[in-house]
Amino acid sequence: MSVPDGPQWPSLQKLLEEGRDQGVYPAAMAMVGLKGELLWQGAAGQVSREAGSPAVALDTIFDLASLTKPLATALSLMLLAHRGFLRLSTTMGEALAVPWLPPDKGPLTLTSLLAHRAGLPAWRPFYQEVLAAPDAERAPLLARLAAAEPLEYEPETATLYSDLGFMLLQAVVEEVSGQDLDLFCRRELYQPLGLEILGFTPKKQPWWGKYTCAATEEGLIPHRAATGEVHDENAWAAGGVAGHAGLFGTGPEVFSLAAWLYRAYHGQGDGLAISPEIVRQFLTPVAKGARTPGFDVPTPGQSSAGRFFSVNSVGHTGFTGTSFWIDLELGQMVVLLTNRVNLGRNHDSIRAFRPRFHEAASRALGLDAS
Repeated sequence: MSVPDGPQWPSLQKLLEEGRDQGVYPAAMAMVGLKGELLWQGAAGQVSREAGSPAVALDTIFDLASLTKPLATALSLMLLAHRGFLRLSTTMGEALAVPWLPPDKGPLTLTSLLAHRAGLPAWRPFYQEVLAAPDAERAPLLARLAAAEPLEYEPETATLYSDLGFMLLQAVVEEVSGQDLDLFCRRELYQPLGLEILGFTPKKQPWWGKYTCAATEEGLIPHRAATGEVHDENAWAAGGVAGHAGLFGTGPEVFSLAAWLYRAYHGQGDGLAISPEIVRQFLTPVAKGARTPGFDVPTPGQSSAGRFFSVNSVGHTGFTGTSFWIDLELGQMVVLLTNRVNLGRNHDSIRAFRPRFHEAASRALGLDAS
């Protein structure tokens, strides 16, 4: 699809370059569209802060971090729900017939886990225990360790963003589908939509080396590669495939998947058979002020989507500096991929930059009425 020129778009390119020049990130890729149609795309910077590193291209691959939660794990459960294998009300005890699931986790529903209302803690350094295990035992350990953690609050009484819930949801996808999460996503979700790159463990793919990849950092595990390996320590220790992190992709492919979600929500999805009713269940908040099953919603007054996305919007952010937002009412869509952690994990000026960019995108689309 060609992207039309217009006087409103140079401001977005200028803003991307400003973010690079002000040290928000070394590399950025952004895409803006309306009702599933791409209208503008741009890139700025180099794939690493190292001098002489390649310039960002439209097919540069980014570590998508927690975009894994909605675009891999939640979408997998959406497809399995469409096929009748489970419902959002399905409990962990019903989905997982495994001896390691403790009694307090059996009653947790998929809805509670997907919307971060299951009572689980936010994060634990499981990578330390996983790396101490034999290689062959590491992949399934995250779910078992997450299941063993005590609940921190009564389920459905609060919302606490939790990686642990999505570690358990990965186990559900793999148990119900009979495939590991990476294979299921590639075969059942991304390939039917024509998405070649989106997936886990890019260094193991036949196309590795054909595209540039934005660098992150070695993080909390010394001597890790900063390019082509997942930045999240727990996911890395488990082999790079996890329900909460590990997905890699390009701006165009993330936008294509977001565009499919928008169209499917409105009953116009093609290429991937999931009913609009199921899609809407996953894109509707589970309670007032809560998230949807798998997706974030705008936080009044402080959303990373800025001031001009409607309350009927869904999206997500990722720790590496990635995000996407879809306005289900107004149709505006923004994908913003950066590698801000290449400057250090505590370098957080992306928090102020994200809403600025989204508001500029809304203005360019003529949707900046407050």
